[in-house]
Amino acid sequence: MINAEIKKQTGNEINLKIEVDKSKVNDKLEKVYNDLSYQVKIPGFRRGKIPRNILNLHLGKEYFYQKTSEILIPDSYIEAVKKTNIEPIEQPKINIIQMEEDKPLIFEATVQVKPEVKVGSLEKVKIHKEDLKITDKDVENEIKRIQESQAVLKVVKDRKAKEGDFLIIDAEVYANGQLIKENKVKKQILQLGKSTIPEFDKKFLGCKAGEEKEIKVLVPKDAKDKEIAGKEIIYKVKVFEIKEKELPELNNDFAKTVGNFKSLNDLKKDIKKDLTRRIEIINKNNFERKLLEKVAEICEVKVPEVLIERETNYRMEYLENDLKARKLSLQDYYKSINSDEKKVKKEYRIVAEKRIKQELILDKITREEDIKATEKEIKNKINSIAKEIKQDPLKVEANFKKNNNLDGLKENIKREKTIDFIIKKIKIIDSKKEDNSKWL
Repeated sequence: MINAEIKKQTGNEINLKIEVDKSKVNDKLEKVYNDLSYQVKIPGFRRGKIPRNILNLHLGKEYFYQKTSEILIPDSYIEAVKKTNIEPIEQPKINIIQMEEDKPLIFEATVQVKPEVKVGSLEKVKIHKEDLKITDKDVENEIKRIQESQAVLKVVKDRKAKEGDFLIIDAEVYANGQLIKENKVKKQILQLGKSTIPEFDKKFLGCKAGEEKEIKVLVPKDAKDKEIAGKEIIYKVKVFEIKEKELPELNNDFAKTVGNFKSLNDLKKDIKKDLTRRIEIINKNNFERKLLEKVAEICEVKVPEVLIERETNYRMEYLENDLKARKLSLQDYYKSINSDEKKVKKEYRIVAEKRIKQELILDKITREEDIKATEKEIKNKINSIAKEIKQDPLKVEANFKKNNNLDGLKENIKREKTIDFIIKKIKIIDSKKEDNSKWL
């Protein structure tokens, strides 16, 4: 029903000339007239029975041509893309050349497509594979973390406060002799050595329950609270209690409180198993990152600006939304890392270009080697996911279909197979490496 040809190509920008058969144009034009005759109200004519010449008189012939073009162009463009085997990376710019009754619809679509990728000799790639290993110290550190999470605060009565203790305090804040009610707190917990106000740590080391103290603090000029920014304020604080963290004893009873474990040794085995699974994922990701970097070095591709800009903007938006979720602003973030929007965006552009180049290379190899995701592989992947999240495979598959994520799953399988293909081609130099807890 359409004819399509590549009229011009400059770099990765293509100009398509698309022609839609006049019979299809007439059919759609007739439908547009018919639909509009039911929607408009013209005195002296029944809805659905308004002649074309009357509709043209009221709305103009060009109006109906435009509506017909809007219906025909999207599907015709998609059909033309398939016929010419191009891979667009953006929405096309449309230029209508001809749209009339009893004539073909002719339009041009200018669009950027995936750039040409020249894949180098994979056999020349050499990679040192260094796997991180789980040690007994990693297991002990994880047990300590769990032990810390189950600690309780116990009141201290026979000694003075020391670093690490928790103080239960009431505090009032005064500026220019006036109480600032918004900053008044009761029964707040303060841990010595972890306070955001250094003066607190110094003043309360060695204190006792029941003591009252005044602390003078100079507030920075750029503080969020404009009422006290740049001023000297006074905290009037009363210490009610001093508490210390009491850790549970590491024994079989402790293991039973953590989970369904009969002994501390069973807990350690389970932790080692979990850490091993996690380190395998980290090793896999680290190797894949190194692999793609090495492969990119031997390939030639010019990453289109439109893709870099899109990826950079996505990363900037993700950063802003993530900060908002944590109740932080972009300005505060930039200040904390001693940077600004321009610098951060520049860094994101470098990362974006690098990632897109790698994905374009993977896509090229996938197509060249005709790598596909088979039905069996899709089923196996769904079963694997179901087992991991402890759900019925049929339910997992139904969720993928419901959320239109099945194509994404297929792409992930193809990507994994492509990486496996590359791994078989390159030379891997194994080197053992143990790393105590640095990855945790």
